[in-house]
Amino acid sequence: MTERASSVRAPLWAAGAVGGSVAALSMTGDIIFDLFDGLTAVAVCGGAAVVVGSLAWYHTMRTQPEPATPTAASGTARYELPRTDAWVGRPLLLDGLLALLQDVPAPTGGTLAVDPVNTQSKIIVVHGAPGTGKTTLALNAAHRVREQYPDGQLYLELRGDGDEPRSSAEALEQLLHRLGVAREEIPAAVADRAALLRSVTNDRRLLIVLDNAYSTEQVRPLLPVGAGCAMLITSRKALLATDITRPPVQVVLPDENEALDVLTHYAGQERIAADPAVALQITRFCGRLPLALRIVGSKLRQRPDLSLVRMQARLEDERSRLRELVHDDKSLEACLSFTYRELDDSTRAIFGLLALLPVGRLTDWHFMSAAGSRTPAVAACDELIEVSLMEAQEEDGGGYHVHDLIRVYAAERYEQLPSDERRRSEARLVKALRDAVVHLAGRRAPELAAEVPGERVGDLDGLPAADWVTGERERLLWAIGRGRSLGMDTEVAEIGEALSYFLDDITLPVGAADWLFSAPAENRPRVLAGLRRARAAAALAEGAPERTLALLTDGAHGGCAPTPVDRARDEMLVARAHAVRSDYRAALQHMTYATDALRAAADSWHVLNSLEKLGEFQRWRGRPELAEQSQREALGLAEEAGDLRAQARLRRTLAETLGYLRRADEAAPLLESAIRDFRVLNDRRGEGSCLYALGKIYRLLGRRDDALDCYGRAEEIFGPMGEQLWVGRITNARIRVLAGMGRLDDAVVTAGAALGIFERVAHELWYAHTQRDVGWLHIKRGRPEEAVAPLTHAVEATARAGDEYAGAMARHLRGVAYRDLGRHAEANADFDAALELYRSGDYAWNEAAVVHDVLIALRSEGRAEEAERLEAATAAVNPAFVRMQGRNGAEAVPDEE
Repeated sequence: MTERASSVRAPLWAAGAVGGSVAALSMTGDIIFDLFDGLTAVAVCGGAAVVVGSLAWYHTMRTQPEPATPTAASGTARYELPRTDAWVGRPLLLDGLLALLQDVPAPTGGTLAVDPVNTQSKIIVVHGAPGTGKTTLALNAAHRVREQYPDGQLYLELRGDGDEPRSSAEALEQLLHRLGVAREEIPAAVADRAALLRSVTNDRRLLIVLDNAYSTEQVRPLLPVGAGCAMLITSRKALLATDITRPPVQVVLPDENEALDVLTHYAGQERIAADPAVALQITRFCGRLPLALRIVGSKLRQRPDLSLVRMQARLEDERSRLRELVHDDKSLEACLSFTYRELDDSTRAIFGLLALLPVGRLTDWHFMSAAGSRTPAVAACDELIEVSLMEAQEEDGGGYHVHDLIRVYAAERYEQLPSDERRRSEARLVKALRDAVVHLAGRRAPELAAEVPGERVGDLDGLPAADWVTGERERLLWAIGRGRSLGMDTEVAEIGEALSYFLDDITLPVGAADWLFSAPAENRPRVLAGLRRARAAAALAEGAPERTLALLTDGAHGGCAPTPVDRARDEMLVARAHAVRSDYRAALQHMTYATDALRAAADSWHVLNSLEKLGEFQRWRGRPELAEQSQREALGLAEEAGDLRAQARLRRTLAETLGYLRRADEAAPLLESAIRDFRVLNDRRGEGSCLYALGKIYRLLGRRDDALDCYGRAEEIFGPMGEQLWVGRITNARIRVLAGMGRLDDAVVTAGAALGIFERVAHELWYAHTQRDVGWLHIKRGRPEEAVAPLTHAVEATARAGDEYAGAMARHLRGVAYRDLGRHAEANADFDAALELYRSGDYAWNEAAVVHDVLIALRSEGRAEEAERLEAATAAVNPAFVRMQGRNGAEAVPDEE
């Protein structure tokens, strides 16, 4: 190899010497004749020529080929790649890297590029977070392309994750020596070594793998320039794009299936196949990080006595998880420590504080809040991304993502900081969260708008108020708990007060209200009023309306007379509490008062919310046309406010009202739009409620299969949440679809299941609605005598609740049962009661259905002339009656037109 290297250099040195002599004489001659006269100049010039010529002769002799030695035979290829584990999962990464390394062009052996930026070689950087498998990927690819590089494959560990990264000079010495250059011939200067490496590799097809590069500066002198060479560099950093020829290849995490494959590879097929569900949970505890999966899998293979369930239990505790991820010489904690300790002190402190927070998306606002100013925040972000401890996200609204195991590690390191430093940092973050949520609440409660000016909180990433608060819910709860432990009672009370204006957007843990909204040492009436309402709203969400009413009585204001606005806001909750108690008369009365008072106070956000509920209560009380007006006005206010969540919610409630009005064609697009919005908001409850409502609309349109599909998807959402009332409502809705499909037996079974659910959750009104459907099924099966009892139950229960519309439906059906039993007086009384309600509101379709049944009753009593007059009068004013011609109205009541 020495002979080959020397023979390559000899012509270059000789040519350089001769050219240098000529150039030197030319240059020095000009200088000499400028400085000396006559013979003196000639003598001096001749002396210079002798010196230059001697130097040329010396270099020519010095670079003559030496005799070949056995250890450096010309043309010997070196393949010194280390062995590596198989690459499991993420096939696209390996395929992409192979494509880059293949099809190596022939070396040109031409003029060398002086600057490596102009290299003709393939320079590929593979980067990613610690433990993602960068080296395994690179080595697998390198082994597979051996035939593409017949002049050899070299591997060099650059120790970028160690205490002392290998210097460029040392790396060059290693590479040159392996390429056959004798150590005594290797120049001392880094630039000369780099030039020699480019010269030696210029005419070869050679692959060099540089593992664990520390920086661009470390690898820049090592870059070849020949067309036939490739260099594969692994690093935790992406390295600077100006110094490489291709975008870096980022090693991403495997998906869940691929992660399971990695665990299976190390643990063994039989172990994983025995309990794949637990194995999948283990991959989640490992954050799908390949190094963690390798460690756990190796432990499982080595320990047959260690079951998957026991391993899952050992990983479940976040505080001890990192200590479990150690096996032989592999340790995730050690892997992370090399990178973490290189961080700037300020970056470590900021990162650790944010890692202490509940899991969620991080943004520039979080870094600014944790750092206290812009400069250290920006520096921390840049440094964490550079070393792959954090990733910038382009999707899901942008921001940053930290792998769960890295977050756990950073939080543990943070706990080792001095307690005073931690207290100061955490107090700063609590105040920042307080400022943000109070500022956003000011958009809903005008009296809070002056508390925190906008410049103090920044743009909060430009998110709408509800979206920001929803995303930060867990961190705001953390701020309340941590603020209390730091003695920040004022800030804690203000966070609770601000949260009270977002309780329709977030879901609180059961029983959380007492500690979240208590106010130690707080005596400001405004704050106390907000905290009291928050406790009342939380009680309502937990199904305790009596407690809500007790909290909002006049005597609960601590001796302070409530302001008109406070009383109106209280009345909104009072109305909702009465609705939960199935007292719709009282609900409508209180909500009407609240809406009028809030209009007078120009409290636009609360007007919006009161109108939304007012529309629901108006609909239940048999005035759907008024409900539509209220809900359309509320939707307009939500659009003006730019609140996507409120818009989606109001599209759903408006669509439900349009369903009551039998305007299903208008309702369906509203619900389909609301479903899309709730998905964008990641609001599963909102999505589920819309799917339920859309199923009802599809039923009215005769799209029965689509209706059942909607109900199935809604149940998939609410079932795992434990929302039994919603599951019962969905089950109830299936009754009518199944019956409409002629599957009466299935409908009967479904009705029994729904009754069982409503009995378990003790919901009297929905139990009554289902009893109404049971009575209807008896009528359809020709058993009117069995229909009377459940229908009577439904009539009585809806009357107690004040649900006029549901009561009219039940009385209509009971009238049919009485008619079929020949009990004409009772039938006519029920028909008249149903018609009275339907004619008082915009219920043309329902009125038409009742009239058809009245006509059947009149004719069965021999009152044909009266029937003819009623039929003619109704047909003249009600198109729905004509479309329903000849149909038994009872069959149409719960089914599509």
